[in-house]
Amino acid sequence: MIELKLTLDPTVQRKFQKALDQLPLEVQDRVVKRAMRPFLNEEMKLIRARNGNRLPGRDLKAKIKTFRSGVTWAAIGYKTPIRSSKRDKGTTRGRAQRAVYDMDGTGWRSHFAELGFHTWSKSLPRPRDRHFLGWKRGLTHRGRGNWVRGTYASILAHRAMAPQFRKRLLDGLNIVLRARKFENPTIRTVEEIL
Repeated sequence: MIELKLTLDPTVQRKFQKALDQLPLEVQDRVVKRAMRPFLNEEMKLIRARNGNRLPGRDLKAKIKTFRSGVTWAAIGYKTPIRSSKRDKGTTRGRAQRAVYDMDGTGWRSHFAELGFHTWSKSLPRPRDRHFLGWKRGLTHRGRGNWVRGTYASILAHRAMAPQFRKRLLDGLNIVLRARKFENPTIRTVEEIL
């Protein structure tokens, strides 16, 4: 699992909170969600472009959740369906086995596509248990075949988009505050708050 975090510096966070406090609570939650959605969509575009033909872009999803405490959580990932596959993975081979894995969704494959993996050489016998020749050297842990480099799409997209997070969030909040300023002239935008 790859965990990536975004935080605001304390001075901007205080300004942002003061600006949000001018609005009712239910509106605050909607404003933050609407401000985060375009940011997540842009990050998903970068991830889809980087993963290319390895993972289907339609399975990449974003989720935003607001907790009772007021914390807003957002995540991007490849979906894995809740249902289990109908066919037994151990008895099928070749294309049929790939079809069974695809029924389980893209989530399990995204880990290997993004972080890379070792292939198991076809000339090596499959170990029956862990006590075979070379098990102390960890040869059962990874294959001794070629290293297939991962795309690192999530990490690279997050690094590219992280500097824009603050600006996108503040712009989204300012749009709502300017619209409400006509109804209530005492409302101030984030820049007007000292």
